[in-house]
Amino acid sequence: MAKVVVPLPAIRKWRQLHREPVGSFRILDVLRVGLEDGSGHARGDAFTVRCRDWCNVVAVTPDDHVVLVWQYRFGTDALSLEIPGGVIDEGEAPDAAARRELREETGYEADSFELLLVIEPNPAIQNNRCFTFVARGARPTAVTGFDAQEELETALLPAARLSDLLDSGQVTHALVQGALEAYLRKSGADSQEALLGELEALQRRKVLELARRLRPGLTLEDVLNPHDFPELDDRDWQYEDGILTGIESVLAAFRARRREREGPP
Repeated sequence: MAKVVVPLPAIRKWRQLHREPVGSFRILDVLRVGLEDGSGHARGDAFTVRCRDWCNVVAVTPDDHVVLVWQYRFGTDALSLEIPGGVIDEGEAPDAAARRELREETGYEADSFELLLVIEPNPAIQNNRCFTFVARGARPTAVTGFDAQEELETALLPAARLSDLLDSGQVTHALVQGALEAYLRKSGADSQEALLGELEALQRRKVLELARRLRPGLTLEDVLNPHDFPELDDRDWQYEDGILTGIESVLAAFRARRREREGPP
């Protein structure tokens, strides 16, 4: 369930009074629906498109390259630079579909799949969702398995150049742009937290080494209570301990923000 950031509205959900099939076209069905607003007033008919859920995969190789694909798109009559993805089959779990689509479209398989986001591609007329996964440890291990109306070419991009790609205008598919932006934002925050964790460990070692020069045999637990040891009333040690406290405070803020972003387990 989504966390509430913007206050919920006063308007109420409308009702769909009836649904009438208009047409069925292999990958989608078109329906005419009769509408009534939250106050009970008739709002006429609308047309909606019902189709299966989709999946996308941000696949990252062990050397930190993102797996992209070029493919022809009928709607725009153009080649499109995207990430692997496709339709989730009936009864198929989203993560299983993501593994299958990655393998079929690129020949890559991955060590792990982590859900990045779930979005509604076009709630104005469509009912479906798109599940985006991050696949880590992606390697070419299999042969591709294109559908009859598919032709794809794999391209690798260093993850460090994702910002350049997104700013270039080469990616025009909205779902792909959103997935890569979300990955970049989340992985950037994660990498900053990891860097702060490394800095914390280095500074903690420095503080302990300096404390042991002032009084041999001190432990990490000892330096947490510096007032018990007069030798630690030292300007240089207090300066380094102050730096450690600052790093710990920033790291705690990063971790709290991550927990808030992830929501309750």
